[in-house]
Amino acid sequence: MSELISPEILSEIFKFLYTKEEGKINLFNCVLVNRYWCRTTIPILWLDPFSFFDNKMSLDGLISTYMACLTNKERRSLEKQGIEVPKKVKSPSFDYISFLKNLNYDGLISSLFHLGCNDGVYKKNDSFGIMLPALLEILANRDLALQSLELKNHDRRGDWDREFMHLVDRKIRPLIKPVKKIYLDCNVLDARFLPLLSGQCQRVRHLYIVMHVEKSKKGSIICERDATYYAKLIEKQKSLEILAIEKFTKYFKNILPSFKTQIQSLRVIEFINSNFKECESLEVIASCENLERLIFRGCNNLSTKILRPLFNANFSKLKEISFESSERNEEIEIWLQKFNVIH
Repeated sequence: MSELISPEILSEIFKFLYTKEEGKINLFNCVLVNRYWCRTTIPILWLDPFSFFDNKMSLDGLISTYMACLTNKERRSLEKQGIEVPKKVKSPSFDYISFLKNLNYDGLISSLFHLGCNDGVYKKNDSFGIMLPALLEILANRDLALQSLELKNHDRRGDWDREFMHLVDRKIRPLIKPVKKIYLDCNVLDARFLPLLSGQCQRVRHLYIVMHVEKSKKGSIICERDATYYAKLIEKQKSLEILAIEKFTKYFKNILPSFKTQIQSLRVIEFINSNFKECESLEVIASCENLERLIFRGCNNLSTKILRPLFNANFSKLKEISFESSERNEEIEIWLQKFNVIH
C-alpha cells in the first residue's frame, strides 16, 4: 500500500519531518516500516550525520559505518598511510558515505578525535592526525556535490589551525567547491585559512558569519584581519542571496563595502546580537534593490543616522522589516508603520 505514494512525494514528506523537532527520531521509526520506506528514509537520515550523532558510542559507530563503506581502493590507500582498517567487515546495506550533503566539520573532527583520545586526553601521536586528511581526501574523490559546510571550533582540545587547514588543501577542493551554504563560527589563527576558503568556495548562496572579538590580548588585531577576509569571502561569491552576520560590533568599514558586490542578488540580510555603536551608516543596503527581508535581531545602538538612508530607499520587493528584541526610536517606529501600511 505504501508504494502507492511515489518515492519523490514520500521523500519530500520525510525531508519535512527531518527539519522538525525530534524529526530524526521519527525518521528512525520510518526505517522500520518496510523496505520501501527504508530505501527512501536512509538517504535523508545520512545527509548530515556529523551533526546528529553527539555521544561517544554514536560517534564510534558512525566512523565504523563509514569504514565499512570504503571501496577496496580506499581501504588500501588508508593502509598505505599506516591506518589500521578492519579486515573482516560486513558490507552495509547502503553506501552511507554517498548520501553526505551537509558537512559539520566539528562533528567530523569529534568523531575522529575519539580515535586519538583516552579518557578525554588528546594524544597527538595517535592515528587522528593521519585519519582526518585521509578521510577528507576520500570524500573529495567521491564526487558528493556537498551542499553546506558548518565550521565551528568550540570547547575541544586539539590543533585547530592544522585541522582547518586540511579542509582547504588543494586536494580537498572538489569536496567544498560546490557548497551553497556556509556557517562560519571559528577563530582560526592561521592567516591562510579564510583566503583559501574564499578562493575555493565561490558558489555560496547562504552565508552565516559569527564575528569573534577580543578573544585574547591580540584578539582585536586578529578580528580586524579576519574582518577583511570575511569581506573577501562575500565579494568572491557569484550570487549571494542570504547574508547573516552575528556579533557584528567592530570593523564595519572593512565589511559593509563588500555588500556592493552582491546588490543584485541579496534577498535577505540579517544582523544578530550586533552593536552598531561604531557604525556610521547602512547606506550600502539601500542599493540592494532585490531585498525581500531585512532583519535586526537582538541589536543595539541602531540610531536614526545609521538607518536614515534606508527610510527612503526603493525596496520594491521588500516583504519584511523586523527589529526583534532590538532598540527602536520614534523615527524607526514611524518607518516601520509606513512600511506595514504599504505592505
